[in-house]
Amino acid sequence: MATRFMIMPARRPTNFVLLLMSFQIMFGLLHSVQEWQTISEEENLEMERQLKLINKPPIKSFKTDYGDIFDCIDIYKQHAFDHPLLKDHKVQMEPKNIPKSMMEGESPRLLPNSIKCPPGSVLIKRTTKQDLFMAKQMNHPKSSRFRTTDGAVPSSFAFATVRYRKHNFGAKTTMNVWAPSTSSSQASMSSIWISNGPSEDLNLIEAGWAVIRPLYKDNYTRLFAFWTGGQKNKGCFNYVCPGFVQVHREISLGLVLNQISVYNGVQRDIEIGIFSDGEWWLKYFNQFIGYWPQKLFFYMYGGATKVEWGGHVFGPGNEPTPAMGSGHFPKDGLQNKSAYFKDTQMWDSVHLIYPQPGQLLAYSGRPDCYEAKLTPGVAPNPMDFFYGGPGQCNL
Repeated sequence: MATRFMIMPARRPTNFVLLLMSFQIMFGLLHSVQEWQTISEEENLEMERQLKLINKPPIKSFKTDYGDIFDCIDIYKQHAFDHPLLKDHKVQMEPKNIPKSMMEGESPRLLPNSIKCPPGSVLIKRTTKQDLFMAKQMNHPKSSRFRTTDGAVPSSFAFATVRYRKHNFGAKTTMNVWAPSTSSSQASMSSIWISNGPSEDLNLIEAGWAVIRPLYKDNYTRLFAFWTGGQKNKGCFNYVCPGFVQVHREISLGLVLNQISVYNGVQRDIEIGIFSDGEWWLKYFNQFIGYWPQKLFFYMYGGATKVEWGGHVFGPGNEPTPAMGSGHFPKDGLQNKSAYFKDTQMWDSVHLIYPQPGQLLAYSGRPDCYEAKLTPGVAPNPMDFFYGGPGQCNL
């Protein structure tokens, strides 16, 4: 479906513990996000003040059919440089120590083709009050993975992932895109993430696609990224807080992926990569969108120690869990039926290498709800990963 636009005036813990911690920061209280509509006048004024700081004056703006607004912002005036560690940071327009061959490959798909910012500006999704309320809930001092601020409703979290625990400088993968059914209080996501450091001060970068109903109030599948330099540095989703340096004029985090895989039909997939050349770069197909400067991290100067990829779901504990991936188990059928990760490779700072079967562990926290399955791939790729399930479990 074509998308139309209106141009507007100008941590040594187990991997499971690490995963829980990252999503505690990311989606600590999904089901209470709707409360933003009942905030006090004082809170409303404070949000207005914050939005003026975050949303820089646009050179040009676009409103999509999905209701989102994307701004073209002067590259040197973007919110990233409000971070105290980036005050004197000089923008790096492309990786310095990653071979030009990494720019080869397929051009970006599943994105609008009629949106492009003028030279000298970058495309950034406009932050809303609901985004701010979400961020506040993420970092609430009383928030918990399993309990709300008033202790009333435990939260449910489940995952199906593959783990690789060897030193690396990033990884890339191809994942098919779905729009799993979720309630207004739930999220279902698929991503690759790189991490290093102890559980109490975890450094982590994650990117992929997500359906996040509490934040966006719709069932659209969007491109997203999340990072944390540790608990002291909190965590950040897309552009809500400063840190990620956007360099692309056409691709923004938060964009709706406008084509979705069809069960037992055509599969739509995307390629996501996270690579370090000092800075940590985010790549979408053959395009580098932007990067996280290495000074944001304490434990990732010399690379990372873990890579994981897979699906995860989250929501309040008083609801059955949402679907993951295609909503079907791999045991019910693989090709064209299950969610997958294919052609996953690790970056050793010189080459892309395929992980060998003995280096991978597929794991599901609730195999009765969601399945994780490694299968032989097509040479030279030794392994593919299929995952997902219908959910509807009480955790």
